[in-house]
Amino acid sequence: MPVKSIALVGGNGSLGSVILTALLAAKPPHGGPFTVTVLQRESSFFPAPPGANRIRIPDSFPLDALTAAVQNHDAVIAAFPLRDVSVHLRIAEAAFAAGVKRVIPADYGSVDSRSEYARELVPLFGKKAQVRELLRELSTKRNDFGWTSLVVGHFFDWGLGNGFLHFWPDEKRAEILGTGNERSSLSTLSRVAESVVKILGAEDAVYEKDMKGRVLMVQSFCVSQMEVLRVLEKVTGEKWKVEWRDREEFIKTHKARADAGDKASIEDLVFALGVVDGNWEEKEDFAMGLLGFENEDLETEVRKALGVAGFTS
Repeated sequence: MPVKSIALVGGNGSLGSVILTALLAAKPPHGGPFTVTVLQRESSFFPAPPGANRIRIPDSFPLDALTAAVQNHDAVIAAFPLRDVSVHLRIAEAAFAAGVKRVIPADYGSVDSRSEYARELVPLFGKKAQVRELLRELSTKRNDFGWTSLVVGHFFDWGLGNGFLHFWPDEKRAEILGTGNERSSLSTLSRVAESVVKILGAEDAVYEKDMKGRVLMVQSFCVSQMEVLRVLEKVTGEKWKVEWRDREEFIKTHKARADAGDKASIEDLVFALGVVDGNWEEKEDFAMGLLGFENEDLETEVRKALGVAGFTS
C-alpha cells in the first residue's frame, strides 16, 4: 500500500518548514495528496500550519505519547536538530511500535555519519550513527518497517545566508580552506524536501528494492569554494576579500576549541568536514539518477539565496 499519511516532527524549523510545504503540495503516484500531521511540543507558540493536522506532545517527548501520536501514520519524518539523541531514538522506537512503514531520520546535512573521521571530529555524527543503527536493528524485527537516510551535504541557501559556508555577502568576504578547489556536494533546502517527497511517494516495489534500509546521497550541485566565490563576485558585481586558511591547522585549532566547549567551533568543524570529504559523486550511494534529479544551476541558486533579481526561476 502506498504512503498516504505522514507525521512530521520539526515542521517549524528551517528545513522542516520547507519539507512541510513540499509534502502538502506533492502529487504522489497513488493519485491523492499526502495527509500530513505536524507533531509539536506543547510549549511551541507556532500556529497549526494551513493544510496540516497538528498533535501536541509533552516537551520531553515521552515514548507513550509519541507512539500514540504516530499511530495510523504510514511514515514519520524527523526534521529537527539532533542535539538530544534520546528524543530521536524514541521517535524511531515509537514509529516501530505504532506500525509505521517508513522513517526518514534527521541525517540530512553535511557529511555521512559512517565516516569514522567525522565521528571523531564532531560527536554529532556519532549520534546520527546511533539513530541509524537503531533503525537498522528495528528493521530486522518487522519486515514492513523501513528507513532511509538522506545525506545532502551542507545546506547551500541556508549556509550562504548565515555565514556557515564561510562566505559573508554583507561584507563581501570569504574564508577559503586549502586550495579552494576541492569539490563538495551542496543542496538547497528545496532539493532536500524534493528528496523526501520522492522517497515517500515511491511505490512499494521501488522503495523495497532501491530505498529501504539505505543511505541516499543527493545534491543540488558539486562545486568548489572557488567556483562559488567566482559566482558570488559575478552576482554582486564586486571583488571579494579572500582570507586563506590552512586546512589542517584550521581543523586542529577548532577541534581544540570545540573540545573546550566552544559551540561555534563545532560548526566550523562541520563546515570543514564538508570540504574534506563532501563529494557525493564519488560515493557508491550517490542517488541522483535513482530519484530522477539533475544538478541545479549554481548562479541561479546564488541569486535566489541573496535575493538578487535577474535569475530565471
